[in-house]
Amino acid sequence: MTADSSSNNLHPIHKPVIDLKATGEKIKQLRIFKNLSVHDLQVLLGFEYPQAIYLWESGKTLPSIENLIILSQIFEIGILEIIILKRN
Repeated sequence: MTADSSSNNLHPIHKPVIDLKATGEKIKQLRIFKNLSVHDLQVLLGFEYPQAIYLWESGKTLPSIENLIILSQIFEIGILEIIILKRN
């Protein structure tokens, strides 16, 4: 089998799209479920200011991969349980 013939069986992988708003709401729900304030989360993440957390929870930005790992440890769930994907 040549490289050209094997590539005929390949198809592009559907790229996931993260739902910023739903993911932010999920982070807020998880924080509240753990009885943590925004300030508590700020301290646990080592942030000087809480603005990043407010931006996540309002769906304006996403946490970095590093912060998602920390959040998954704080919330005791997998990263993919924090992220909400848009449905097509």
